[in-house]
Amino acid sequence: MNEIVQNRDSKFDLQLSAALINERRLGEIFGGAKLEKIELKTENWQWEQTGKIAIEFEQGGRPSGIAVTEADIWVHELKRDGETLVYLMFPIERLKKLCREAYRCGDYRTGVGDGGRFSIILLRLSEILQ
Repeated sequence: MNEIVQNRDSKFDLQLSAALINERRLGEIFGGAKLEKIELKTENWQWEQTGKIAIEFEQGGRPSGIAVTEADIWVHELKRDGETLVYLMFPIERLKKLCREAYRCGDYRTGVGDGGRFSIILLRLSEILQ
């Protein structure tokens, strides 16, 4: 049972080194070096039905949400039956880029939620990593 699995490309040392660097970088983020303000948005059910997450950009005709955030990082929580399944963590500039692209493609809605006061951009979960 004490079997060592050989890495097919024999680059274990390089992969380990890269993993350690990435872990340190993530540790710095969570350690506060880069996180003073976090924006957290939670979605409870629509994301499963639509395959999209909603990013607010306007409220009552004024910029809001991603358009005005001062956060260092944006976290989108996806829940099912009150239980958190995953937190998606976005650098703000990356999320803004995704939102601009989605908006140009017409993936947004105006007049939604709370008396129709909000405008949102819809990001397809399947396209977030493209």
